[in-house]
Amino acid sequence: MKFLRPIVLLVFIFYHYFILVAQPVKLWEIDSTYLAPESVAYDDVRDVLYVSNYTGRVHEGAMYNSHFISKVGLDGVPIDLEWIGNITTPTGICIYADKLYIVERFGVVEYDLKKDKISNRYRIYSCCFLNDITVDKDTNIYVSVSDTNLIYRIRKGKVEHWLETDQVRKPNGILCHNNNMLVVDNADHCFKSVNMETFEVANIACLGDGILDGIRPCGNDYLVTDFLGNLYRIGIDGNVEELINTREEKTYLADFEYIESQHLLIIPALWNNKLIGYRYSFE
Repeated sequence: MKFLRPIVLLVFIFYHYFILVAQPVKLWEIDSTYLAPESVAYDDVRDVLYVSNYTGRVHEGAMYNSHFISKVGLDGVPIDLEWIGNITTPTGICIYADKLYIVERFGVVEYDLKKDKISNRYRIYSCCFLNDITVDKDTNIYVSVSDTNLIYRIRKGKVEHWLETDQVRKPNGILCHNNNMLVVDNADHCFKSVNMETFEVANIACLGDGILDGIRPCGNDYLVTDFLGNLYRIGIDGNVEELINTREEKTYLADFEYIESQHLLIIPALWNNKLIGYRYSFE
């Protein structure tokens, strides 16, 4: 049986090698440029990033309509720091059909990327915290309200309650994917799936205390950030792997972007005023 020992050793070495190279590798870090960067979206037509600058809370003294969206290169360097202005504390952003959708305190801003101008504003009358945004294949817009059990839908310009359930009590990040609404719920710290036809809610994985934030697809799995400093890869079977942990250094990881074709991960560190780029290949 001695001849098996070298084989076992080789398997052990290769296993740990692939585990190591599967971890994100930091490429760059842009510090003290962005003002509380909260969300990142990749424009694959123009090969640029858009970053929302939350800047500060209005009830703590931040001015209305004084915040902005940045246009950014894939190296994290601003192309136009204050590219879209006249925004109030923007949070989640996403792109669909050459439109950039931006959550601000009063609703959703629609920006036409072809015409390079704001094309619409949808007012949402809510006293609570509008947070993340996603768009389905029929161009319906969904907005999470993180201190309630509510997700809004904007359908043909009309704002309506889409989901209101005690099974999702504090939704933050949301993502329409494969006919499901994926959502992180900070009431019980679980990553969930909502069937968009039956509204059946299923837990995929529960991650313990924290503030779950962004969601992005990654192969057949998903990447999820915990704002307090974690990035997780979560399988649809509920398997959880921690990829990044910055809790000890207090780097706060918000609503990120993952460009699968380039294996590029871009994470905004909100209260650190940083944008961080990683190389991450899941293959």
